Amino acid sequence: MDFSMIHYTPLCEHDVFPMDTSTQQIVYEKHKNGHLKCLDHGGGKRQILQVVSTDPNDFLDPSLQPGQWLDY
Repeated sequence: MDFSMIHYTPLCEHDVFPMDTSTQQIVYEKHKNGHLKCLDHGGGKRQILQVVSTDPNDFLDPSLQPGQWLDY
C-alpha cells in the first residue's frame, strides 16, 4: 500500500523543506515590479526560488520561473 499524501500550504516549499544553505546564500534581486528571491551559488550564478511581484505577468514569464538561472 502507498500512503503518500498531499500537504496544501500557502508557504514556499523551501520554508517547509529547508535547503542546506551553508555554502549558499539567499538574496533578493530587484525586478520591475517586485523582487526575485534567489539562491546565490557564487561565481555570478543565481537561481530563482520565488517571484515576489505585484504584476501578474511576472508569474507568467518563463524566464522568471523558479529554477531558472540568472547571470549577474
